Amino acid sequence: MTKKINLENDLKLMVALDLTEMDPILLGYVSFLCKVWNIEHLYFTHNIKKYKLYDLYDDFLEEGITLEDIVDRSLEKTVAKHYTASVPHTVLITSDDYTESILTHLAENYKIDIMITGNKDELQGTGALSQKLVRMLDAHVLLVPEEAKHIMENVLVPTDFSSASAKCFKVANSLVERSGGKTEALHVYNIPSFFFPYINTEKAIDKTKLHLKEKVKLFRKKFKLSEQVPFKYTDRRDLSVVEAIELHAEKGDFDIIVVSARGGSTITSLFVGGITNDLLIRNRKMPLLVIK
Repeated sequence: MTKKINLENDLKLMVALDLTEMDPILLGYVSFLCKVWNIEHLYFTHNIKKYKLYDLYDDFLEEGITLEDIVDRSLEKTVAKHYTASVPHTVLITSDDYTESILTHLAENYKIDIMITGNKDELQGTGALSQKLVRMLDAHVLLVPEEAKHIMENVLVPTDFSSASAKCFKVANSLVERSGGKTEALHVYNIPSFFFPYINTEKAIDKTKLHLKEKVKLFRKKFKLSEQVPFKYTDRRDLSVVEAIELHAEKGDFDIIVVSARGGSTITSLFVGGITNDLLIRNRKMPLLVIK
């Protein structure tokens, strides 16, 4: 069952911290979210992978100090310095070889609505943890990059006209409701270049746009979408779909991209949709919210 993000809801957020320079950025962004969302409780968590620290861990034990104690103190200090909102919070320290598994367990145990993780430049091209979390969690996943702005006014929803992508519009509208911002839909299309020597390019594009307008009309009617949400179309030409989405998002100065974990296919939910999967492994300048 899809979770709902509405301003009248009291949300529970979990923030995955890693004791790096990304933590202050996440804490600052979450402090901002507390101003624009109704948040009931925040959980700041860090998982210790002990197998990486056997020797160091043994030394701590000899001194009667556990690694959990040291991490907890460090995390509490960072939270106290960089978390500026008044929403109640809890710091959770865990020790498990598989971070994605323990985060999934915690999210289920604490009934988390949104899991928040960082998206750092040096991790561009990997995205392994994010991919696993999107597959395993029942909660939504929000990826926050280093350059995330503390604004929630312009939301971009890429759509393939599927029922999965339709869910994103209610979420997107609720995100900007308090700020008085706007939601915009984007559909990326492509006319194979090998057709161009044999057809009139302008006519082909015009006919494609007419076809898309009809699809939008049916899409709005089927899923009861507001007429106030504009739909834009872009030909990806030599770009990938993801590159076309990111280019449009940057040009339009959007504050966040909202996508569905699944695409238009009926493939089992154990798999992430192809476009969403590609977005997860790329770094971007605005946050990415993946809806389950």
